[in-house]
Amino acid sequence: MTVSQTIERPLAAIAQLGKSAEVVLRYFTLFNSGEYQQVADLFAIDGSLYPPFEAPVVGRDNIADYLIKEADGMTVSLLDAEVLSGECNCLQVNVRGSVTALVFKVKVVWCFVLTDDNKIESVRVDLVATLEELLRIRPQ
Repeated sequence: MTVSQTIERPLAAIAQLGKSAEVVLRYFTLFNSGEYQQVADLFAIDGSLYPPFEAPVVGRDNIADYLIKEADGMTVSLLDAEVLSGECNCLQVNVRGSVTALVFKVKVVWCFVLTDDNKIESVRVDLVATLEELLRIRPQ
């Protein structure tokens, strides 16, 4: 199965959203290609990335810098996606999957909040792991 198939099949559930679905699909496709500046460009100007166990990363340049530093060599695989109506007149898309790095693989849920103009307002990355799994990925 190709990277594209790994991403597109789970996101078929949100295909009816048109451009909104494309933004989420592009996020993962670009991430897996290591195109972190292009990933950051999908965010609103003041968009936020909420990585696990760290302070929010705000703004496109800061998001690109963070991804270049922290995500290099990581790949994502997706399982499924769910669309929710946001409280703020926005669209929320939750995507379940996993992140694989050189020394670990962990289950993750990405919670996207999308703007009306198809930009990413925020992405919260939640680890779905046991304490034992988390201890294995802790930096030494």
